[in-house]
Amino acid sequence: MPATIYHHLQQLLNQGLTVAAATITEVKGSVPREVGAKMVVHPLGQHIGTVGGGCGEADVIRAGLDALSDGQERNVPVDLTEPISMESMGVCGGVMNVFVEPWAAPEYGPILDALVTSIDQREPVALLTVTDADGDLAGARGKRCVVWPDETRPPVGELGLGELETQILDDARTAIAERSHRQLAYTTEAGTARVFTDVQVPPPQLIIVGAGHIAVPLAQMAKINDFQVTVLDDRPQYAHPDRFPEADRVVAGPFREELRALRNGRPAFDPNTYIVLVTRGHQHDVECLLEVLDDPVAYIGMIGSRRRIRAVFELLETEQGIPAHKFDRIYAPIGIDIGAQTPAEIATCIMAEIINVLRGGPAPSLSDEIRAQRLARRARAEVR
Repeated sequence: MPATIYHHLQQLLNQGLTVAAATITEVKGSVPREVGAKMVVHPLGQHIGTVGGGCGEADVIRAGLDALSDGQERNVPVDLTEPISMESMGVCGGVMNVFVEPWAAPEYGPILDALVTSIDQREPVALLTVTDADGDLAGARGKRCVVWPDETRPPVGELGLGELETQILDDARTAIAERSHRQLAYTTEAGTARVFTDVQVPPPQLIIVGAGHIAVPLAQMAKINDFQVTVLDDRPQYAHPDRFPEADRVVAGPFREELRALRNGRPAFDPNTYIVLVTRGHQHDVECLLEVLDDPVAYIGMIGSRRRIRAVFELLETEQGIPAHKFDRIYAPIGIDIGAQTPAEIATCIMAEIINVLRGGPAPSLSDEIRAQRLARRARAEVR
């Protein structure tokens, strides 16, 4: 599990330091970083993370140092819409709001400890922060709590928003379920309040089945993109930690047996799981698909020529009785068409497709055409 900003924040607080955390809570238009991106402003300039760099980040750092001086949180608007000229710096064309808040132990130690513990245990969790409030609710500004999806698990910390808290906690649990940071707004007779829900969910996991030449750069790229990486092969000389130093796990053993063990382990195969089949032969593809085809994973990609892919699907359909429509979820041929030829280039096109699926991107996959052909054939058969 890679260290998060909250791990760094915890270390600094444990050293007795007071630091400021800056979090992007809202964006409009084109901006350099996304909602939820954050940085730690250190009193000695040893800042951690980034909210986009340039003049906008400089404004945020100044606000962070001011927050350390007066102990007050603040919202910092960063406007990147100025006209572009040779003298312009960091003009993206959008606007973002950055909430800057001081953190000090022991006041917020228990909240941070609970948050980091859940992150380490791969538990979905959210940090709720009152970023703005007025009227009778003004005193809640800057208050925080940690909440989990389980309604029976009490939050750590309080928001100080009285009767609103039940609704806020329900809305935060919805945000956790949807894996999405969210700025929540509420209006009551007592005043208005805005609460940022900073959702922390386990990183996506990539299971690379086959430890050949493509797997090596693919594991590297996946790790750079914050995936938890597992590499599996039945050949110990290939499935070896020295060959995959970036991987979180390297497993040597029979494909199907080890896939079953991985599924029953932690993390389990779930909608946050991506599986890539880059084995050395179609017989291995067959046994792997038999094992994972019905799992609720986000992605199953299989390398191979159209002939090999067609042979695998026909074998599974005729000899295993698997309905043809189940193959529609498989990305085969794998990847996005960038004209890749070398192992590293092929790994790039695979990783691009995985990110495209993860982010809901618009790029067409190599498998789209063959999938459309299968659907058309089935439609014609139904008409007849």
